[in-house]
Amino acid sequence: MKKKIIAFCVLIVVGILFFNFCSENSLQLHKEVCSTDITVYIDKNESLFLSDEYFCEVNLLFEQIKKENGKLGILNESNKIAAKAVVNKMMDDLENNPNSLENHKNYKRFFETFDKNIRELDSITERMHFFRNTLNSYSGAPANLLDMIDLTARGEWQLFSATFHRFNYGSINGALNIKVLTADGRFEAVYNTETGKIVTDPANIGTYNYAPGSINPVKFYLHNKYDKKPWKKWGNTKGFSYDDIMRLESGHGSDEAKNNSKEVERLIQQRKSQLAN
Repeated sequence: MKKKIIAFCVLIVVGILFFNFCSENSLQLHKEVCSTDITVYIDKNESLFLSDEYFCEVNLLFEQIKKENGKLGILNESNKIAAKAVVNKMMDDLENNPNSLENHKNYKRFFETFDKNIRELDSITERMHFFRNTLNSYSGAPANLLDMIDLTARGEWQLFSATFHRFNYGSINGALNIKVLTADGRFEAVYNTETGKIVTDPANIGTYNYAPGSINPVKFYLHNKYDKKPWKKWGNTKGFSYDDIMRLESGHGSDEAKNNSKEVERLIQQRKSQLAN
């Protein structure tokens, strides 16, 4: 048993080191794509939010701050300082341009760049944690359950465990909540089959994942670090803590919840068959 535990720990450490190595090389690749001309452009005038030049600017900002703090490089502190600056900038920029992400060609690139820098940090701030709600608002999740069933049948979303989204809140019967994720695991949405609508209450709301979970030990560790631990510290929304959530009655594990999930699965399969014909 002890040997298995040691082997598991070694696997996690190796995985984390490999993940950091890939992040370093990814940042270097982006740096090489940014030409000298772009650097000059950035020096003269801040580039347009979400443009290709903007992402070069973000990556060059990372490299500049990392270089300025190079003496801290032994413990990877320079990377963390640079990543924090990039994350704060990107949060400010999106808040100042909230409609820019809609249907933008660099929509996906924004989230990839943001998440990559988040995962350079040892821990995230309260602002970064609650910013997940801002990011999740760009998921494109429809308001109605039937529309989401259609998207899930098309493979754009997937049904997932709703373990921590089945709390009775107000008039909502939590046992009738189901949860879906986008194919990449970033975005979440929760629906109640009784109302047929998306759930937005502070106990059950779907939130953005900085590091989508998985049975893969490295991904499991990162999801716990950047998504689950901050949730247990601050809850889903300001003013409604994790303790407030845990005081609510949960319908998870009940026959009602199990039957409800099976019925949604049946509806998804039925819609798949319709689409195939």
